[in-house]
Amino acid sequence: ELKTPLAITRSSLENLSSQPLDQDARRFLQRAQDGVERQTAIVRAMSEASRLEAAINSADWETIDLNLWLQHSAEGYRSVHPQRQIETRVPGHAVSYRCAPELLAQALDKLVDNAISLSGPDDKVSLHLLPHAGHIELAVQNSGSRLPAELQGRLFNSLVSLRENPAKSQSAVPHLGLGLYIVRLVAQAHGGLASARNLPGHSGVEFTLKLPLKKP
Repeated sequence: ELKTPLAITRSSLENLSSQPLDQDARRFLQRAQDGVERQTAIVRAMSEASRLEAAINSADWETIDLNLWLQHSAEGYRSVHPQRQIETRVPGHAVSYRCAPELLAQALDKLVDNAISLSGPDDKVSLHLLPHAGHIELAVQNSGSRLPAELQGRLFNSLVSLRENPAKSQSAVPHLGLGLYIVRLVAQAHGGLASARNLPGHSGVEFTLKLPLKKP
């Protein structure tokens, strides 16, 4: 319902921009256009979250070897980011786990994208699989960044961004941080939790999915 009035507003502002305007009016017009673009991005993000929630409800569950799955995933990330250091740390045995593989892959994609975007070309990204007695931890670490104190406790909320202020970004479309919210939804679908922490000694950050061994 919001897409149509936003489209009308954008079209009207574009028509107005073609008219002769003084400097002050042009500045206010630009602010209005920026506001419309941000609202459009918010609507797009909300639609993506709704689609994911529907996908969770209809997901296919199966038992896979998380060890092999993670190593294959890492190979794919290395092919996409050949200049980056992407390593895996996995146990020396198969790790059977009942999950929705497509959803889990989507969450891992978001975490790796987050790690790549928040670190530099010389920083390292590590994918860890840690089996425990009652749960499994799937973690993505990267060096070269720290979690801001003001976002502690809100990182996995919808529309919270770790990236730079949109006003300072060269992109006209703001990044709204839906990725970590998707990670939280996927973790919850598996009966688990998503968390984040700064690593000791300013060595980087770690995002973790703590997944119970049995499907809820």
